[in-house]
Amino acid sequence: MNPPDEASAAWAALAAHRDNLAGTHLRELVGDADRIGLLTLEVADLRLDLSRQPLTATTVDLLVDLATEREVGRFVERMLSGEPVNSTEGRPALHTALRAPRDTTIEVDGADVVAAVHENLERMAHLARRIRSGEMVGATGTPIDSVVALGVGGSHLGPAMVSEALADLAHPEVELRFSSNLDGTDLVDALRGLDPVSTLVVVSSKSFTTAETLVAAAGARAWLADGVGSNGVGRHLVAVTGAPDRAGQWGVDPEMIFPVPQWVGGRFSLASAIGLALMVSIGPESFGELLGGMRAVDEHLAGTPFAANGPVMLGLLDVWHRSFLGAGSLAVVPYSSRLARFPSFLQQLMMESLGKRVTAEGSPVGVPTGGVVWGAPGTDGQHAFFQYLHQGTGSVPCDLIGFMRPGHDPGGTHHDMLVANLLAQAEALAVGRTPEEAEAEGTPPELVPHRTMPGNRPSTVVLAPELSPSVLGQLIALYEHRTVVAAALWGINPFDQWGVELGKTLARHFGRWLQAEPAGNGTPNPGAHEGSTSDLIGYYRRLRNSGGS
Repeated sequence: MNPPDEASAAWAALAAHRDNLAGTHLRELVGDADRIGLLTLEVADLRLDLSRQPLTATTVDLLVDLATEREVGRFVERMLSGEPVNSTEGRPALHTALRAPRDTTIEVDGADVVAAVHENLERMAHLARRIRSGEMVGATGTPIDSVVALGVGGSHLGPAMVSEALADLAHPEVELRFSSNLDGTDLVDALRGLDPVSTLVVVSSKSFTTAETLVAAAGARAWLADGVGSNGVGRHLVAVTGAPDRAGQWGVDPEMIFPVPQWVGGRFSLASAIGLALMVSIGPESFGELLGGMRAVDEHLAGTPFAANGPVMLGLLDVWHRSFLGAGSLAVVPYSSRLARFPSFLQQLMMESLGKRVTAEGSPVGVPTGGVVWGAPGTDGQHAFFQYLHQGTGSVPCDLIGFMRPGHDPGGTHHDMLVANLLAQAEALAVGRTPEEAEAEGTPPELVPHRTMPGNRPSTVVLAPELSPSVLGQLIALYEHRTVVAAALWGINPFDQWGVELGKTLARHFGRWLQAEPAGNGTPNPGAHEGSTSDLIGYYRRLRNSGGS
């Protein structure tokens, strides 16, 4: 993929259009009733309202021209068919195959990957049903009633997010816990109160070399051994990995190893065996509904014209905001406490995919690419950062996500007020409050500047019937494909993450330095690092070895 060419017809037309729109306030645009039909998109069960975005019919036409010029459709076709769109690693990116129908055929290196996907799903479901029914027992004959999932990044964020979102579906007699942080406290907290004789530890690492996960796994294995003996540990370990040989050498029974294909990246891997612990908790049927929701958006992406295509229009909107309008971030605010982890999940999905400064061919992109993704559930977010959104000196596009039917509504008043807040924030961000309006409300003159809201702050409202497994799958796939579309427009590879690797490599070296014998002045081999790092190593070692005094 080549970098975006600012001299191209579509890019130049959008730049000129941006200049023509300058000074046009959303207050002027939202009064146009025709915008509702133009800027409301239906994606499976999701309703996307883009009417509070800085878009006109002309903007949409020009954005579609850009998608056509950048051959977004061709890129999507290549991805869905299994071509190696992950150019720097020479691999396909076939996360969509993980939820493809059984009768689909997608070949990689002459083998049908869909058949293998469904074989693995059946193995996962078999294990999940055995645990959920109480049939699976540990080394002492005690039924397994607790599952601790170890993993980091894509091996953690998706399953943890979904397990919290669908907590009402969790098996009442099977406890699911997660540990992802290298801080030993995180593992201790995850194991606290559990009994090794009834606990299964699921170690998820695609490479089975991830330091954070393997350090935690060693600690969990020692904890298991204390409870069931060294010979019984194997009955309490499961590995989810793309390196089954390494997992076997580490001590996991081959029958308890579930493969992750090399052609799926971690942040896109929720629908693979990475979701095994989640499947145990919510059940194979609900997990299947989650995959079905993802599949519905996959099919929408593949078969819907650009102007009505939800993921395509959102990807175009991200490029419009970032590369043309200068927005540096995207706030995601789900009006559901169950989706508290959703912004964190999207941080990895979008920032790891779009945080690139060179194209897939290695040329400088030349324009700003992916911005910061952040957020929190509404209404908590309203009392944390919405002041910044309404009256800060910069404009931050927002996604406001809501559901028409509540999961819980004690007293029958919570949910209406929750949705009222979502709608009120969307309108307030767009139209603001003028000085004249503030004065008309009786605001003292000296306070008018403080109570004036500039408005013109864009938002997308995403509405769904309820937070079901299917709808959650649709939301996940919507953002996955939005991210891929934006990458195709910028010409970058959304499926690698080389920027993550340097720090991990250095950390391995630093671990050895921190444990090395000090030189005469108290630091290991002074001069091996730049001065400030050498000083910090020495400082750490002095306090570490003195017990912190």
